[in-house]
Amino acid sequence: MAIDSFRFGIVGAGTIAGLHARAIRSAGHRVAAVCDVRREAAERLAGEYGAAVSTDYRTLLEDPAVDGVIITVPHALHAPLALDALAAGKHVLLEKPIATTRADAAALVEAAAAASVTFAVGHVLRFVPSHVAAHDLLRAGAIGDIRLVIERRASDYGEGSRPGWFFDTAIAGGGIVLNVGTHAIDRIQWFADARIRRVSGAVSARPGSAVETDAAALFELDGGVHASLTVTGTGLGFAEQITVVGDRGALTVDRTDGVQVFTDGRRTGHVPIEPDEMAHAFTAQIEDLVEAARSGREPRIGVDYAVGVLDAALAVYDASAAGAAIALPERVAA
Repeated sequence: MAIDSFRFGIVGAGTIAGLHARAIRSAGHRVAAVCDVRREAAERLAGEYGAAVSTDYRTLLEDPAVDGVIITVPHALHAPLALDALAAGKHVLLEKPIATTRADAAALVEAAAAASVTFAVGHVLRFVPSHVAAHDLLRAGAIGDIRLVIERRASDYGEGSRPGWFFDTAIAGGGIVLNVGTHAIDRIQWFADARIRRVSGAVSARPGSAVETDAAALFELDGGVHASLTVTGTGLGFAEQITVVGDRGALTVDRTDGVQVFTDGRRTGHVPIEPDEMAHAFTAQIEDLVEAARSGREPRIGVDYAVGVLDAALAVYDASAAGAAIALPERVAA
């Protein structure tokens, strides 16, 4: 498809959709259409951009004024809507997780291989400036060969902390692991420059919750790297930190102190957090999709890699249920 002016349709008009819409404008492109089953939500977002409104996503997919589609609907709807968008010949940016089941993921792999359009998955941390800086330092050997990665995340995961569908397993597909943990799994693999091969883990739910609210996992990655992940939704305040340990030092990244490099027990490097870095990340993600669509190259995060992230998340559930480590299938690294 030849593209002169990229026009986006957004399916799902919640909070994340607003971030994407602002990123589209910031990148110099156009929000052409917005769809949500809640007409008032679609109208509210569309009104800011002079976009068409619909409550049936098929209307948006049939619109010739839409070049690409951003899908920001509840998790279980990701795969069916993305399949329809690919079949309609639209470029697609699908919010993570790519799907909730291995069967849906397999269908997306098959459809993406047959499609003549770009299919990207929204693991937006890949575009956050502080994370890019940390990744560049790691690849430049700032702490030597990576041995260990430690990721800790905490946020309230109780009723009222987010839309109600997050607590319905049929729609959400899972709880804090599939929602928050997939960001962490992506970041662990990216920083380690290695793919997760084997997973051990345990999950638990706070009283009254239909989905897991807390989890711990151990990962074995390529090249002898090991990683740990804790995601906590009960009691603790917000936290998000990753520590990467190498044979010559360590590196940390968090939302307050930015990137810090430590060697010989002292801080030897620091990259502060940039203002509005998440807005920058969403804009860069849009730019990546448009460039990929125009050039025919692969997007930064494609379907095969995103399915690997899903594999690792689902393996945490499987390992918890089995009380044993789970080996993952071969997947593309990114």
